[in-house]
Amino acid sequence: MKTQDEVIIKAFKALGGVRSIQEIEKWVVQQYGEKWKDFGTSMADMVPTDKGGTNSSLTPLEYRVLERVGRGRYKLL
Repeated sequence: MKTQDEVIIKAFKALGGVRSIQEIEKWVVQQYGEKWKDFGTSMADMVPTDKGGTNSSLTPLEYRVLERVGRGRYKLL
């Protein structure tokens, strides 16, 4: 079973470019159903600390691959 972080990364790879939280959530729900909630928090936790991510995130480093480019908008590093 894939984790929410894994499917978020897969969504960015499929859609490309800068994407909103809602666009990523919509793609994930279409592909996998409504298995996960709170995409905004998960995506914020996927930003590395050197790109402005939070130190308190428990997301493993290998999944900290997003950059926040605006309010609710991210891109894959």
